[in-house]
Formats: sequence, structure tokens, C-alpha cells
Amino acid sequence: MKKLISLLIIPLFVFPLAIPLRVVAVEIIDGDLIKTADNPDVYIVKLIGDKKFKRLILNPEIFNKYGHLKWENIKEVSSAQRDEYKTSELVRAVGDDRVYKLYPSGDTGEKRWVETANDFLDLGYDWDAIYTINTFERDFYIPGEDLTAPKAPSQEPVQEPEEPASPSRNPIIIYVPSDYKTIQAAIDAAIDGDTISVSGATYNENITISKAIKLIGDFAESVIIDGQGRGPAVSITGASDFLIQRFTIKDQDGKGIYCSGEKSSKGVIKNVIFKNSGWGIFAEDNCELTILNNLIYKNKNSANTDGAGILIKDSFSYGITSEIRNNTIDANFSGIWSENANLKAMNNIISNNTGGSSSSGIYHSGSGISDNTFNDVWNNGFNYSGTANVGDGSIAVDPKYTQPSQENYILKTGTTDYSPCLDVGHPDTIYYDGTLKGNLFRNDMGAYGGPDNLGWNP
Repeated sequence: MKKLISLLIIPLFVFPLAIPLRVVAVEIIDGDLIKTADNPDVYIVKLIGDKKFKRLILNPEIFNKYGHLKWENIKEVSSAQRDEYKTSELVRAVGDDRVYKLYPSGDTGEKRWVETANDFLDLGYDWDAIYTINTFERDFYIPGEDLTAPKAPSQEPVQEPEEPASPSRNPIIIYVPSDYKTIQAAIDAAIDGDTISVSGATYNENITISKAIKLIGDFAESVIIDGQGRGPAVSITGASDFLIQRFTIKDQDGKGIYCSGEKSSKGVIKNVIFKNSGWGIFAEDNCELTILNNLIYKNKNSANTDGAGILIKDSFSYGITSEIRNNTIDANFSGIWSENANLKAMNNIISNNTGGSSSSGIYHSGSGISDNTFNDVWNNGFNYSGTANVGDGSIAVDPKYTQPSQENYILKTGTTDYSPCLDVGHPDTIYYDGTLKGNLFRNDMGAYGGPDNLGWNP
């Protein structure tokens, strides 16, 4: 996780005597302000399940910087009732991923940054105790020395147990590059159930995922994983229930994502831009993928003799079916290529895949079924080839992207010149477009249609 920020416990301060205080000693709810009659310290309460926290507000100047805090809403409680709440000094400011521990001193104080998630856990802190504060309060505290957990003394290696130990913590969010500088280092530190949040940058890495984790970028356009032709940018093996979302992934002449299936893997890939690789997604054997709302374009080798947006092969014998839904697959050597696999392709736009004489929009051969419905398959070397067939609801027309030469694949929505792929996807309401306005629309074909179309943004 990004370097932790702590929600501050606020130091003591004397409130103006003229402020009226309401005595409410019976009921306290989350967010209440409390104090005792014999002490000027004011705390804000936080309730999570059966956990009860209080955070000291350092002084009136900080109090007044929170517009929702009102002096007249302070509740007067007994010392015993106040002490039922554990004092928290851990804070995180809005827009800042760092967690600080506060050290109040009168009307001032010091903040110390907890360097990593591991330090946070090793120091015995509770994630639920973190308060969110504003930047004014954060900056009011003077920076102190960063906090790190003491290192255990070196000792002779001990024999590892035959069975791996159970995870010693609950799932957390790990931030790159705040907690770990590289994505792979964050993955290595993660356990099943963790989320790895990656900030915008180009990461020249070849990462491997073998855990049930969520790997999520800030924005697809700004978080780039570049394998640089040194092997797959992302390799997946033995990872169940994984999610990869909001990245640009590329690997010159190689594979953007390679799911080997050497060990059973199953997961979701969505809102990812795959471009400038030999193969955008390459999956084989016991690898079951759900591929949703991705932009997949210009994937072919440098010699323009091979490549595909998506290639899935040799998974039929495992009794699994991969789903490819609401993707835009354009200008690759071939669009979707499957061999000895069960495939369900629906609500996609597959266009301009004309790399060579064998290029196809959708190709299938061998065992298994290529189930193709409600797709726009247009202007490919062959729209369908092998044993792939046109399915119900499919069309073959120019999708009319806004500006494909500039890699803008949003569909035109003008009053007269608009895309024929609007509102023509599968008619079942479960596939309707997600919308921020509360209206329901039959889904559009392509990457910006369907219920997951809002996933491009956090």
C-alpha cells in the first residue's frame, strides 16, 4: 500500500468558555464530538463494528477548518464514557496516501510517517483506527522522523514448516510506488485478497501473478506496464479469482498478458488498453478468463506475419469457457483466434484486423465452440474463418469510431452521422449500459458499452 498516513489524534486545547455544551451521556453515534465537564479536550468519535475510537482535536484553529464541525454539537459525557473509546493517533489526509502517527503537545505537535504497510502491521497498528483529515490539519503538525518497525535480530535459519502458515493479517491495499517502488515487489508482499493500487507512471517490468489479488491502476491511459520485448509484460499462473483493471499493457513482439494454464488460473481482465504487442492476451490450457470492456489494437509482430488481439487455445479438455464481452478489437494481425477451446464472444466490435492473408476477425479450429453473438465484425482479412460462424444479432458495418487514427475508439453519437453499434448489443437488460444518470439503455457494442462501461474511471 502506499506509505501509510495516519489519522491524527488532536492535541489538547482550551475551548472558549462561552461555547454552550450539550450534555448527552446516553447515546453516542459515529462522528459525534465529545468532552468531559472537567477537561477542555474535544474528541471526534469513530465507530467500526464493535470498535470504538476517539481522536483528539488539537486546537480551535484546526476545529474551525472543518465546516461540518459545530461547537454547539459537542456532547458532554462522563470520564468513564469517554474512556470507553480508544484514543487513535493515526491519520491520513484527503489526497495523500501516507499514514501518519501524531504526537500532540499542547496546541502543537509532530507527525511521523509510517513508512510501509509492513511497518504499520509490525508496529501493531489497527487499519480501522485511521482517521481521514484535511490537509490543513496534516500540515499543522511538524514533520518528525519516519516510523519503521524494529528489525528482528539475525539468527540461524530454521526449517520451514511443511504447510504454509495461514495469513497473519486481513487483506489490505498496497500502494505502488508509495509502499513498494515496483509492481512485482508489491505482488511479492501481497497475500490472497489484497488489492494493489498503482499510480500513474510507466513501469518497465515483466510481472508474474500467482495469487488471488486485485491489480488496479489509477487510469488506464496513464498507468503503463511495458514488457519491452523481454518476455510477457504480465504472466499469470496458478492465480484464482484475480482482477486486472485500468492499465495500458504492451510488449513489443511479445505477449501483453500471458496466462499459461500450467496451474489452474481464473480471473477478470477489464478496462485495459492492449496495444503494440505481438499478442494482446494469450491464454492456453487451464486458464479461464473473463475479458470485459478492453481496447485491444495494433497487436502484431514487427514483421507483420503473426499476432492477435486475443488468442485462446487448448483449454477445451479442462471443461472451461472464456468470455469475451464488450471489447473493441481493431487493427491487429487477427482479432480473436481460438483453437481447441470453448469461447463466448458477445457485444464486441472486431474491425480492420488485416495483418496478412490469414488474418481474421474471428477464427476457430479444433474442438470446442466459438459462440459469437451480437458482434460487429467488419473489414477484416476474413470476418469469420475456420469453423467460426456468424451468430444471432451480429452485424458487419463500419462502427464509425470518433477518431481511430488518434486511438480514439469512442463511437460517434451525432444526430445524423452516428455509429450503428449504438444500442444494438444483446437486448437482455443485464447487459444494458451502465449510466451515471439513472437511465437504462440497451447496450452499445464495444469497449464503452455494457454494465461495466463505467469501470474506465475510478
